[in-house]
Amino acid sequence: MAKTNIKKNAAGYGYKYTDLAEIHNYLEEAGMTYYQYIEPVDGIDYIWTVPIIDGKEQQARRGCRIIEAKLSGKDNPVQAYGASLTYCRRYSLLMAMGLATTDDDAACLTATEKQKKQNRKGDLINKVQDLCKERDENVADYCKQAGVKSLSDMYVGQLEDLINFLEG
Repeated sequence: MAKTNIKKNAAGYGYKYTDLAEIHNYLEEAGMTYYQYIEPVDGIDYIWTVPIIDGKEQQARRGCRIIEAKLSGKDNPVQAYGASLTYCRRYSLLMAMGLATTDDDAACLTATEKQKKQNRKGDLINKVQDLCKERDENVADYCKQAGVKSLSDMYVGQLEDLINFLEG
């Protein structure tokens, strides 16, 4: 097996990944196969991969821990579990076979500091809008007092102060 880097061939919520079928095809072309199963260790379910190389079963290799996932905007627990299971199977297989993909799609799970600040500011803006609506207040009046055109022009500290004032 000369190469150990597989290109990503599928796309999901803002990232690319290598699907299981692509990994399976790669291994089959290299004369290898595998099977996977779920087995708990200390009460926690893990994916186990058994490589089969040159027709011989190798020692089972523990892979990813199966965790409960929450899909963005989805409330179907079966779909969330299936997505988590597929993710774990894919990465457990890559680890067990010593394969890599072109880049790390898990990077999309880590928000940058800038993204966190933007999310925080967006939450504060929504809170101000909700409070103004509840109190039948005009957002534009508060923006004018702060010397800005819109809530998005306010600093986080200004938004927090406005929320404290509105909550009284």
